[in-house]
Amino acid sequence: MKFRIVIILAIGMFLGACSPKTTPVQKKPIPSETPDIPRQENPKTEKPIEEKPKIIKEEKPEMVISMILPFDLYNFNYKTASLNDLDKAEIAIDIFQGFKMGIDSVAKNNGNINFKLQIFDSKDDPTSLGALASRATIKNSDLIIGPVFPSGIKAFSVYSKNMKKPMVSPLAASDPIIFNNPYLISVNNSLDQHAFTAAAFIKKELNPKKVLIIRSGQADEYKYVVPFKKGMDSLGKGIQVSEIGIKAVGYPNVYKSLNPVGLNVIVLPSTDRVFLITLLNELDKLTSNFQIAIVGHPGWEKATFLDADLLERLNTYITSSYQIEKNSSRSENFIKYYRSKFQLNPSEYAYKGFDIGYYFGKLMDRQGKNFMENLTKNTFDGIHNDFHFVKNAKYGYSNISLMVMKYQFGKLEKVD
Repeated sequence: MKFRIVIILAIGMFLGACSPKTTPVQKKPIPSETPDIPRQENPKTEKPIEEKPKIIKEEKPEMVISMILPFDLYNFNYKTASLNDLDKAEIAIDIFQGFKMGIDSVAKNNGNINFKLQIFDSKDDPTSLGALASRATIKNSDLIIGPVFPSGIKAFSVYSKNMKKPMVSPLAASDPIIFNNPYLISVNNSLDQHAFTAAAFIKKELNPKKVLIIRSGQADEYKYVVPFKKGMDSLGKGIQVSEIGIKAVGYPNVYKSLNPVGLNVIVLPSTDRVFLITLLNELDKLTSNFQIAIVGHPGWEKATFLDADLLERLNTYITSSYQIEKNSSRSENFIKYYRSKFQLNPSEYAYKGFDIGYYFGKLMDRQGKNFMENLTKNTFDGIHNDFHFVKNAKYGYSNISLMVMKYQFGKLEKVD
């Protein structure tokens, strides 16, 4: 925690730095008399020395990237800061550090572009973003990274549209429709995309006799259920799809909704702990009499209360927008360099920041000011994320690259 505070304070000093001081240049004393030059009696005729043409280095074009991140330094008190106070600042720091490593990597290995990186504190306050947007340094940016959270993205989207400046949403999984910004680039997949990908996978790879959606009764579940059912309607014609609520049916009676012959795919759109533990244990009892596979909510990836062995027995799948292959050489090199530079292990936000920095840095290095024209033409296999962007004229660019993961061998493994 102490090291984190040092980093936050260092960034605060960087953001609040004054203009550089100028140092006077000392002039060398000029001799008062010109020294005598001895005369040569029999001067020899010498051939004039041919001067080699000077090599004029072509100046590299500059690309300006502005990062608007929630450091919230103005409200940060290092003497009283708790772990909760550091949460948002840590996300900002990790994204920044990872992103800068990505840009630096492109500059080191390619070097066709001079990158100018500008850092701004959003203060996690949408009302302060208007003042930021009015600054010439923002208006002259080629790319804006951030804000991070949905309220800030929505507020700044107004200015992004007016300036016609592309802005990257690095974390929010919100549906781009709510921001109504044709210049928005959404890196994280929306829940609609997860649901549609799950429906496509069920149809293509599992081809079950029946799909059964079981709800816990929480309203948030419909955010997944509605797009999933739309996906099944368009992709899974011929597959029986039904839906039950556990409060109406009861855990012991779930078996009555299963098909006795053929595969039953059970879709669970909930992240509720009690509901999942109870239902999964009940389903485990049914595996001797029914063929069962589970498709879970993408939020299960971070649900530490779930039993991986149980999920493996139940043939459980989830969709995921990322996977960190820590044993790959790329990941090992990244972890090693990150540790040496920051004395910390990289978080998922540092990985994500690196992938975003490297991807956009590479695009800029190849295409210069025209990098946006090639955004939808370049796919990317990152350390943390894969990118494949599609364009919507009203809502901007969405990353449609998603993975399907299965619980097997004690961990989540990519199967599609």
